[in-house]
Amino acid sequence: MYLLKDRDGKTAWLMGALLGKVEVLGRLWDLAKELQLNSEEIKKDVYLLKDKDGKTAWPMAAFCGIVEILERLWDWAKELQLNPEEIKNDVYLLKDKDGKTAWHIAALFGNVEVLERLWDWAKELQLNPEEINNVVYLFKEKEVKNGLAHGSRKRGI
Repeated sequence: MYLLKDRDGKTAWLMGALLGKVEVLGRLWDLAKELQLNSEEIKKDVYLLKDKDGKTAWPMAAFCGIVEILERLWDWAKELQLNPEEIKNDVYLLKDKDGKTAWHIAALFGNVEVLERLWDWAKELQLNPEEINNVVYLFKEKEVKNGLAHGSRKRGI
């Protein structure tokens, strides 16, 4: 039951992220442990699971705009002992079938707080110059649209 998918390939885990249900995700994480799934199974069947559009919990959390969910996902990545390259390639910069990352989703829906938090992690992951340029472009584009680049919340990007 825990890993069943709906017609769109979403499990309860992905729906929790999409709908911004922090407590649900926390309980599902605990259930994975109670079911005695090993770290590799949790990583493959829960954390990195994609729906039919290629979306993981990260872009779904970016869509709902709740930073706490992204922070929990970040913490769980570390708990699973994902290395920085895995986090960068399999989570952080992963593109769905339309070529969108969590960054694109956050920018598209105007989630500046999410973009700011993603930026903090980009620095921690030490993205390469091309990756950083793409990230900065998305962030600045959204900042200008929200009037943030003109002094109200300007960040050193």
